Amino acid sequence: MTMVSNAYKTQTRLSDPAIAHMLIAGFTGQLKGWWDNYLSPFLQNEILTSVKTDETGEIIWDENNDDIPDAVATLVFAISQHFVGDPSHLKDKNLELLSNLKCKRLSDFRQYKDTFLTRVMSREDCNQPFWKEKFLAGLPTLLGEQVRNEIKSINHGQIPYKELSYGELISFIHKEGADENCINEQFIPTRFYEKTTESLSSEYGFPLV
Repeated sequence: MTMVSNAYKTQTRLSDPAIAHMLIAGFTGQLKGWWDNYLSPFLQNEILTSVKTDETGEIIWDENNDDIPDAVATLVFAISQHFVGDPSHLKDKNLELLSNLKCKRLSDFRQYKDTFLTRVMSREDCNQPFWKEKFLAGLPTLLGEQVRNEIKSINHGQIPYKELSYGELISFIHKEGADENCINEQFIPTRFYEKTTESLSSEYGFPLV
């Protein structure tokens, strides 16, 4: 909805309240029922005539000393409050899901990577070393150990999580045996075969070729 309003502003140069009216005119289903039946005329007017304020509630004025309409942002906020509620519980749930996310099989790596990155990038602290460490910790045990050892071997025995990007971590994982071909064919590179075949076959329940 915000992207649509920005497009309207760019292409039509309509005022903020006018764009809000256009968005409301396009409401269907639950949104239409919410606007037409749930909100009182007073609340509708409050949304459509809202102006920008600072953190203390004081009105923000533009260079011409006029107030700045804020109908679209207020409309979006009202919708989120009525249909989603307090978003903090979603962050808590996301934290729980991230903390418990595991890549149990080599063949699950692509899904694990995509799910982890999608969830972690929604957090403001996504670049913290803790999450990068967690990303490696969620790998199958032996693969995770190989990756950590490889990183340490070129960093004087340390893992510089703060400096490493997720892309760099993924590159190390690919190098150590989890590239897409290995995953699809369910095998690991020859240099690790003798050491890990028996353990991996037992742990993950599929034959390694």
